[in-house]
Amino acid sequence: MLTDTEKKIMNSARAEFEQKGFNGARLQAIADAAGISKPSLHYYFRSKENLFQKIFDEALDEYMPIVNTWKNDSLTWEQKIVSFTQELVKYVQNGHMLFIIREINRNPDLLEDRIKKGKGTNSFVTYFEEMVQQDEIQQTDSRILFIMVHSICSFPVLNSQMFQKSLKLSEKKYNELMEDYAKVVADLIINAIKK
Repeated sequence: MLTDTEKKIMNSARAEFEQKGFNGARLQAIADAAGISKPSLHYYFRSKENLFQKIFDEALDEYMPIVNTWKNDSLTWEQKIVSFTQELVKYVQNGHMLFIIREINRNPDLLEDRIKKGKGTNSFVTYFEEMVQQDEIQQTDSRILFIMVHSICSFPVLNSQMFQKSLKLSEKKYNELMEDYAKVVADLIINAIKK
């Protein structure tokens, strides 16, 4: 359980790392935002690398329940697509996805431990390979489907400023539009792969 001071540090660090990335983040800025001294920050987290790893791991941990959609046997594949797209769009909207993408591009080794723990399998890909084998969906390369679903769900959120300007929408109106977006995406994907 984190102390109040540790919570303040984590919140300040999350904002600093997500806005500026590992290379741009400064421990003094994190300490200032948390209302503590820089030596106190070192007392709690020892180094910038340790603090960053904790923030990065938390961001990935928030993504894991979305991935586990494919392990929920109480849902049909169509229901799983709907759930996954809705949760993925929400996750991207909270800002963590851009942070994760930027940091993995900076240091691809950040995912090595996670991939090893997962035994090298991608549950989305495995699930849809099984659906193809069971003749539940059209012949589909599940790797392409994986990339496509993530791209379609992420791009409008990561590029919201461009779309708001080109569609002449306020931030409020764009966010309202995005509320329906995940359902439309799910329907599009379902119709594209169903038999």
